[in-house]
Amino acid sequence: MKKKLAFNINTLKQAEEIILEAQVYNIKPILHFKYYILSGFGHEYILTIQKILISKFGKFNFNLFIDCGFDSSLSIRMAIKKIKYLKLRGNSIILKKIRDIANKNRVLLNPSFNIVDCRNIKNIQLKIKKIYFRKKNEN
Repeated sequence: MKKKLAFNINTLKQAEEIILEAQVYNIKPILHFKYYILSGFGHEYILTIQKILISKFGKFNFNLFIDCGFDSSLSIRMAIKKIKYLKLRGNSIILKKIRDIANKNRVLLNPSFNIVDCRNIKNIQLKIKKIYFRKKNEN
């Protein structure tokens, strides 16, 4: 089984472009935010982007993948808010306890994705078209 793709983004505009282009290919994109975004803007930034995207596209047209770094309290907050995918680094004891919290909230902790960096790309539509055209030809 091939790994799913996650699109690394920084802004709401990039998220909207990816979701719109993904609808053309009938896929559900996974939007990835790195830890420095959360540490700089706070977790409310991500939750606000999520609310705006839900109001525009609906709840089931995208998923979020949040990198929480070594911040276990941030990962607990994100798991309680039911962010679909979380990435957390730490020792095995902390990871086990947070995995229990994540499982209760139906959140996947430390999934494996291929990440496509879309932060500095001007034409996101062309990038997505290349990726999914290549996948279509491989099948």
